[in-house]
Amino acid sequence: MGNGWMRDLAFHYESIRDTHPLSEIMIVFDIDGTVLDERYLVLSVLRSYDRRHSTSCFENLRAEDITSSPGELDSMLKDFGIGPGARRDILAWFFENLFTADSVKAAQVPCKGVLDVIRWFQLQERTVVGLNTSRPEALRRETLEILNGLGSRYRVGFESALMFMNQGMGAREAKVEGIRFFQSLGYVVAAVIDSDTANLEALQRYEGSRDILLVHSDLMWDRPHAEEARPWHPGNPCDITDLVREEDLPSSVEFAWHGVDEESVLRQFLVSPVNWAELHVRRHPTSGRLVLRRRSYAEVPLLPHEHCPELDDFLYLIFEAGRGVKLDLKDPGLAPPVVASLASMGYTEDRVWFSLSIEDAMRGGLRAICEAFPGAVKQCPVDPLWRSIMFAPHDARRRLHALSEAGIDRYSVDWNTPGSREIVVSLQNWGYEVNIYNVPDLESFLQAVLLLPASVTSYFNFPKWFYTGCADDFPQAYPRLAAMSA
Repeated sequence: MGNGWMRDLAFHYESIRDTHPLSEIMIVFDIDGTVLDERYLVLSVLRSYDRRHSTSCFENLRAEDITSSPGELDSMLKDFGIGPGARRDILAWFFENLFTADSVKAAQVPCKGVLDVIRWFQLQERTVVGLNTSRPEALRRETLEILNGLGSRYRVGFESALMFMNQGMGAREAKVEGIRFFQSLGYVVAAVIDSDTANLEALQRYEGSRDILLVHSDLMWDRPHAEEARPWHPGNPCDITDLVREEDLPSSVEFAWHGVDEESVLRQFLVSPVNWAELHVRRHPTSGRLVLRRRSYAEVPLLPHEHCPELDDFLYLIFEAGRGVKLDLKDPGLAPPVVASLASMGYTEDRVWFSLSIEDAMRGGLRAICEAFPGAVKQCPVDPLWRSIMFAPHDARRRLHALSEAGIDRYSVDWNTPGSREIVVSLQNWGYEVNIYNVPDLESFLQAVLLLPASVTSYFNFPKWFYTGCADDFPQAYPRLAAMSA
């Protein structure tokens, strides 16, 4: 982010945390324009005007066409070529119907990145997230239902007791009263993020705001900031990578380096603090030996003079480094020889982790693993079941139970699978351990980590943290074929 307001928020939060080590810290968010994309609320009300008045002023209007906040709606209507008289009627209708049960139900799109940021703060010790909204008290139930419905896939929850709504006073007065209310409950308000500059101006004048960081959340309106100095920080879309540091990662989540199948990647892994190296194990089509190769021989045929590292060589180096190994068994029937190699080198069950297909697991592929390493992690990917998990949960749970009976104790979800967040949360709610894999970059990695799965398997392509893993393995792993294809 160019202006670094998320980094400023992180520093300010830490400062308040150090100053008030025993207090409950609160980060306060506005709702419309900050948590929720306000454009959909504006669109809903304008379309309701058309329906009510049998007009077609806004029938072709899209949310992305709305580039003004509600307070600047008159200017936007003028740009649309709507005359003065009609603009007065539309504006009167708009503000009379801005916050109704029907209009707020249409505003169910979160601003980019904001729920990840809220999740992060909700995970911190003695820290809560408060909501301070101009919505009237009568919409409390609908507002909480919408927010908690959206938040569920992020494992974010909002409490009624931490949401201050307008009690019938002026908007600016209500915003100040909301902060005063939270402070009266004993919370130390560290920051307020709001989409309305007038609200922030009112808060700046409030005597209790001296230590509060005021952030203007220009999340939705793609317009340049004024150059003059402001008493608050201008915000852009939330960038979780500016908020979370490597040392802040939760200790409950294990990390594996995806595809340590080459010497160059192995070297990067060994100088990193990551504990688990994932190896893609296959049987060589001519020698029959166990080798490391990410792509199947059916997908990328054996190349002339191709050399793939042998499994035992990498197992030895990883064992000597005191690390753990995650073995992704890509071909059926690999478990017995892999188990024999691990046992011969002295691996113990706390340093091995197996991944195999659903089909291999159900055909008895876990038998040798369970006998030799009963306490090792035994996982399989459940991406083939994604439709069942999302739309036929009873059938999905029956199939998962059968896999658990076969010995699987962790289920792996590709971050790129449709509905991956919902799948992860569903599996967690059903009591299963989850691994999230194929995580390509730092933002995705942090989003995955915030769901608190048992483990995350990533390429560690994080330049901001000085990791240089490669998310696109094709040119790196198969340079000759890449050159032939170019």
